[in-house]
Amino acid sequence: MELRARTISRKPPKKGRETNAPPPAPPMGATAETPSTAGAHHSITVRYDTLLYNTLQNMLRSAHTAQDFTYASLADFIRAALRAYKDGMTLTELDQGGPKIETTLRVDRDLWLFYKSLPGRMRSKILERAIRTFMKQQTDGAGQAAGSSSQRKSRTRQTTG
Repeated sequence: MELRARTISRKPPKKGRETNAPPPAPPMGATAETPSTAGAHHSITVRYDTLLYNTLQNMLRSAHTAQDFTYASLADFIRAALRAYKDGMTLTELDQGGPKIETTLRVDRDLWLFYKSLPGRMRSKILERAIRTFMKQQTDGAGQAAGSSSQRKSRTRQTTG
């Protein structure tokens, strides 16, 4: 059995417009220097519990439903948790064993340097603890604000009624 390639008729390129032309080179004396911080985004790969991932997704979804767009995405929440830990947040929650999910985040240089300064084998555990602690602080803070106003309402009803 013999295989034959089918011939394809190619149209000649149109004159006047070249589609594959390289961009014009800048003049020799005008070298534009870009500062090293102008797009200095670094990526880090993080691993955390799948149950924690689902909990965070549900928390963000319910916050967005309630018109609270403090954290636009899960990556924003993780960045905020890492920044809070960098700024001195005490870790109160423990990491949990179980299947892990891996995510890559883009962070700025100072947060990237802080993350890289953590002990290599403990980074994922520290980050998971930071996320859990930060999540607990966020939910407790929201619960206290709602709880204190509801307590005030119940006290005023008792005194007036």
